[in-house]
Amino acid sequence: MVLQEVIERGRRRRRDRSAVPFVTKYILFFWNFACQLVGIGMGAIGAYILATKNKLVTDAIDFFLDPSCVLCLVGSVMTFIAFFGCMGSLRENTVFLKIFHYFLSLLLLGQVALAIITFIFYYAPDVRDKMGLFPEQDFKDAIVKYRDDPDMQNLIDNFQKLLGCCGVSNDESGYKDWNANPYFNCSANNPSAEKCSVPPSCCIPKPDQIMNLLCGAEVQKIENGILVAGDTTKVYTDGCLYALGAWINQHSLVIGGVMLGILLPQIFLICMARSVADGVKAQKRKWERR
Repeated sequence: MVLQEVIERGRRRRRDRSAVPFVTKYILFFWNFACQLVGIGMGAIGAYILATKNKLVTDAIDFFLDPSCVLCLVGSVMTFIAFFGCMGSLRENTVFLKIFHYFLSLLLLGQVALAIITFIFYYAPDVRDKMGLFPEQDFKDAIVKYRDDPDMQNLIDNFQKLLGCCGVSNDESGYKDWNANPYFNCSANNPSAEKCSVPPSCCIPKPDQIMNLLCGAEVQKIENGILVAGDTTKVYTDGCLYALGAWINQHSLVIGGVMLGILLPQIFLICMARSVADGVKAQKRKWERR
């Protein structure tokens, strides 16, 4: 009799066990809670910087080439998506879990599409030109605004130093792009002391030597009314898009590994959200049968 009661009690426990996967539920909760805190922090820092410097965003280039704007965007998106994942898993809310699942899936597809577009840009230039996938001219507009925004200036300088490039163009004479800037423009009526030059960040650094701020002087010159190359031995001449393509070719395996490291956690989160949502539905069906 006692043995029968023990067996019956064990059966009741098995029947009462929740269909929602406990470990998966709380991994999903804590992961999204952490992402939410990080997103709020990033958004707050970006908003504080924007408010401090009274930044005026007039076009897409002003937005995407300003680190504070990018911080606000990434932080807002991260907070928005993580909120649904966090509350959906904690409260076992299938609607929130579905929203989290759909938005994270869209974000994942967007990243894959960006990788495909990058591949097309560098390895299928004919297709790129026909589809107009890469707004190269928009990036050249950033060169025109180089002196107008200190944050954009620092970003361009760091990019040129990092890749060893000068200008934007996807060719070996990208340094000529700086002729579009009013300060560096190589025209006879330009009163700027920097005319016919390029920024110091285009200069090739020499070991154990302090960078000369005028090292990019007279990189271009005018002969018989025609703009020609000057002394380019001290500066990088490749455009940054050209240098970026070369860097991608040299580090393709590393880039692939980083992309997997970014995409795989998102795929796992999508699977976990689906698992928790299915568990909640299964638990509701158990309750309805009682």
